Amino acid sequence: MSEKKHVSKQSEILFDLSVWEEAWKNQSTASKYNMKSTAFDATSAFERWAREYHQQSFTEEGKKRSERIIGWIENQGVSFDGLSILDIGAASGIFTIPFATKGATLTAVEPSELLVSLMKETIPASLTSCIDIISERFEDISIQEKGWEKEYDFAFASMCPAMSNWETIEQAISTARKYVYISTMAGGREHTLINELKEVLGVYPSHDSGDMGYIQQMLYLKDYSYTTLITKETSYIEMPVEEVVDKLQEWFNIHELPTDKDSLALAEQYIRDTYKDGMVKFSRGGKFGKILIQLEQPNMKVVRTKNQ
Repeated sequence: MSEKKHVSKQSEILFDLSVWEEAWKNQSTASKYNMKSTAFDATSAFERWAREYHQQSFTEEGKKRSERIIGWIENQGVSFDGLSILDIGAASGIFTIPFATKGATLTAVEPSELLVSLMKETIPASLTSCIDIISERFEDISIQEKGWEKEYDFAFASMCPAMSNWETIEQAISTARKYVYISTMAGGREHTLINELKEVLGVYPSHDSGDMGYIQQMLYLKDYSYTTLITKETSYIEMPVEEVVDKLQEWFNIHELPTDKDSLALAEQYIRDTYKDGMVKFSRGGKFGKILIQLEQPNMKVVRTKNQ
């Protein structure tokens, strides 16, 4: 095959919508170590995560992170005052509350009863009339039955697991008149301690490219107008050995490592032998992608010259 024909063939694949749809489906179902196949207690792990997430989200640092994201959206020309927002995967209200503070009215969709209860505890009394909470899974909601088609000015989904397939993203888009915001991983998760343990276990899961590239390409091929930003975020952590050992099974599931008894025992032994001073220092983070889809295009002003 000539170089010209080879490049032409690559271009056909790059701009073939069906290829990207299939690739995304294959990636989302390719996990080698499926959580459902383990004895992992997902319920207790989720409850622990939810409480930690809520606590961290409303620290000064957590609030500043939310403010940075909201500030980026505002810099794209979005004013929240008077806006109606569908907050998908609202968690305990880390964005719901500041949106309402800025003058928006909110429908917050969150299926977790624990996170909903934490949200209700956190919402100031002055904002309760601005926020309607729907305790359902967004992907199970019928937009037609709810009457949500083009019902909101803005559909917002920050790091929401429901946004892991194109059908759900289109469902979110169908609810909005002006804007849709989606944030997701833009590459594999980074965790220096997990990298050490991969060496110990001799396990190397396939590279996770994240959903960002797929979403961007699908939006491009479907002719949407959007703005993106990719940032790298890293946090440095010091944690007692016993707490690390307690979290191993949870972390192994997240990073798609085997959670059988022998693997966990090997990892625990490594942790205890390596960090004998009782404290484990590591960093974690990754690249995160933000996408703001603009559904309502600004009016174009045509300037005519005398020669026209």
